[in-house]
Amino acid sequence: MKRSSLSLRPRFLTWSVVLVFVIASTALMPQPAQASHSAGNHCITPLGDLNQIYGISEQIVTVFCPQVNSGEHWVAAAGPPWFMNTSFELVPEGFVPAGETPLEDFLAKFVAVKYVLDPGTLQERTYIFPTSDRLWSGPHPIIGLPAVHPITLGTLRPLSVGEHVVQVYWGFSAMHCDGLGDVIEIFCLGPGEIPYGPPATFEVTPGAVQSQ
Repeated sequence: MKRSSLSLRPRFLTWSVVLVFVIASTALMPQPAQASHSAGNHCITPLGDLNQIYGISEQIVTVFCPQVNSGEHWVAAAGPPWFMNTSFELVPEGFVPAGETPLEDFLAKFVAVKYVLDPGTLQERTYIFPTSDRLWSGPHPIIGLPAVHPITLGTLRPLSVGEHVVQVYWGFSAMHCDGLGDVIEIFCLGPGEIPYGPPATFEVTPGAVQSQ
């Protein structure tokens, strides 16, 4: 079963408003150093340097980072990490958790991340990365809440120069809810496979070929 990515739009808009206040209040504060394997790639967003936060070296595709060098492996963030409460303070009626906390529930129900590259074209390709201990999770260094993102589960091969589109899907064995509210369309994901964010258009530009 699939749910439209439009259902996540209110949540993403809500977090955009939250970020305005968080960034304003932390801009002058010293930030702790983050463990990183970024190796020169730095995707800078309102949520910080994503390469440093997730500890990955690949170029990251987001609305803030819409370019990838040819010859480089890459990943797509699609949207912000999934933020959760520290407890099930608010949940929809009938929701059945699979753990004592929203994070435990997410880890128990998340199945895989899927990337559909250039959908609807002759070049369409699909890549699926099952969940594993490589899944990034932890307290977000800026927001502070527990967060999860499957961006660390796998990387995508270099692409030809030109414009490309990627749609990201998250898969769940059962409905997961974040404990922050009781509106399913905003605070829950799944069951099944859902688009996480809208399709992302990005450009592959000429660059040095990297070793494979």
